[in-house]
Amino acid sequence: MSLFYWLTFLEGVFRGGSIPRFDHVGFDQYMLRFFRTPPSGGVDVSRVTLLTFFFSGWFLLFVSVSARASQPSGLVDTKSSQEASDGQKGCPCSESSPEEANAGDSSRGDEGLDSSAGGSKKNASSPDGRRAKVLVIGDSLGLCGFGKALDGRLRKASEIAAVYSYMACGTVPISWLKTGPLSNARTACGIWNILGKAGERPVEVQDTYGMQKGKRPESHPVPKLEMLLEEHHPDILVIQNGTNLLSLFSDGKTLIPSKHEAQLNGYLQPMMRFLAEQKSSLRKVYWVCPPVSGRVTTEIQDFLFKRIERYSGGFLTAVDSRTLITAPYRGSMPDKEHFVGKDMDLWAEGIFKMISKDLSEDLLGAAPLSREKMQAATPKTEDTNGGQAFEGRKKVQVRAKLVLKSQPLSVSKLVPYQESMVSHLYEVVQVLQGEYADREILVMHPAHIKLAPQNLWKYQRGRIYTLDLVEFDGSPWESIKRSDEAGRLEMNPFIRKEDETRFPSLSR
Repeated sequence: MSLFYWLTFLEGVFRGGSIPRFDHVGFDQYMLRFFRTPPSGGVDVSRVTLLTFFFSGWFLLFVSVSARASQPSGLVDTKSSQEASDGQKGCPCSESSPEEANAGDSSRGDEGLDSSAGGSKKNASSPDGRRAKVLVIGDSLGLCGFGKALDGRLRKASEIAAVYSYMACGTVPISWLKTGPLSNARTACGIWNILGKAGERPVEVQDTYGMQKGKRPESHPVPKLEMLLEEHHPDILVIQNGTNLLSLFSDGKTLIPSKHEAQLNGYLQPMMRFLAEQKSSLRKVYWVCPPVSGRVTTEIQDFLFKRIERYSGGFLTAVDSRTLITAPYRGSMPDKEHFVGKDMDLWAEGIFKMISKDLSEDLLGAAPLSREKMQAATPKTEDTNGGQAFEGRKKVQVRAKLVLKSQPLSVSKLVPYQESMVSHLYEVVQVLQGEYADREILVMHPAHIKLAPQNLWKYQRGRIYTLDLVEFDGSPWESIKRSDEAGRLEMNPFIRKEDETRFPSLSR
C-alpha cells in the first residue's frame, strides 16, 4: 500500500504540484493511467527517468535482502581478519554481556598495548634465518579473545612464517584426538579458525555467538590434532586448554586427591602420550593453563596446574596463566570464568613474549628438546574403552527411591556452553543386576541439551524408579558443568545408560 501512495505523490508532483486522491485502483491500472496522461501530451521523459530510478532502488533492495536471506547459516568465511574483528558486534563466546566491561574494554586493540603486532617488529628471526610455523588450539577462552589476540601478534612477527589457529568451545584435551571416548567430539557453542601465512590476510571460518542477534552457533566436529599436524607441519604448538576440566570438581571447593587425580589422568595422559611419542615437525609445545576461574578455589586450580606441570620440561612448557594477568578481570561474564577485553590482550601478549624469546634463542636451529620427562610421566596403558560407550566401567541396575534433587544451573551461568547436569540422590531399594553395597546412590541427569531444559519433572521425590546405570567416571558428560547439591562428594556417581547416549557427540 505504501508503494501506491508514493506513486500518487510522484504523480502529483509532475502534474503541477497537486497531489491526486488515491482511488484504490489496481497496480497495473494505476501504471497505465500514470503513463497515458502526461502533463502536456506524449510521454514525459523526466517522469520515466524518475520512475526508473525509483524502481531500480526497490529492485536493488530486494536483491540485497534476498542474497542475505539465502546465505547459508553457520559458518562465515571472511578473507580479512581485520574486517571480521571490526564487524564483531557481540561477544563471540557468550550470549551474555560482560558484567563489568564497557565498549572500550571489549574492543580489540586497547591503549597501552601494541595489539596489532605485540611489539614484535623489533624481534629478530631465528639466528639461522628460519621462520617458524605455529599451530594454536584453544577452547572457549580462546573464542573470547585470547586466540584472536595471540594469532594477530604471531602473524605480524618477523620470526613467524605462518599461523594456524583453531578454537572450539567446550573442549577438553582428548576432544582433539582421533582415538578415545571423545573421538567424535562436536562443539555447538562456537568455533573460530584463522589460517594463513604471516604478512598475508588470513582466511577466517567463524561460527560463534554475537555474529547475528539471537543466533546461536551450529554443531561442528572438533578438529583432530593428528590431522592438523600432518596438514600444517608446525614447528610450535600452543595448547590453550584445561578450563573445562574444572567441571570435574562438583562443588568447586572440595578436593579429593585420589579421585580427582585419576579423573584428570584420563583426560591428560592420552594427549601427553601422543605428544611424547608422535613423530612430526614439532620443536616445542606450550600448554597454556587456565587463568583464575571464579567457580573453583585456588587450591583446585593449583591441583590442576601441578598435574599438567609434571609433564613440563624441555619439549613442553606448562604456563600458569594466573601469573600473567590478575583477577578480577575487566569484562567478566556472569559465569565468573569467561571474560573479554584488555585482559585477553595482556594474556596473549605474555604468551607471545615467551614464544618470541625462545625463537630468538635459536629454538629452531638447536638440537631437539628432550621429551624424557613427558615419556616418564605417561606410562603406556591400553585404551580400556576403545572409544566405545560403557566399556570398562562399572554397570548396575537398581530400584531406588528419589530423596533429593539438585536445582539446574541458570542459563546465565551455563553459557557459552549448551549442556549441563544435575545430581539426584536415591535410596537403594533393590539391586537387580550387578553389585552395589551402599544404601544410597548418586545419579547424574542431563538438565540442558543444546540449552533446552530437559524433562526433570518426571523425577518426583518419594517415588521409586528402575535405573539402568553405568559409572559416571569416563562418561563424555563428565566434564560438563553441573549442579550438585547432594553433598555426597565422596561417592562415585552413575548415569543412566540412555542418558549417556543423548550426549550430542554420541547421538549423531
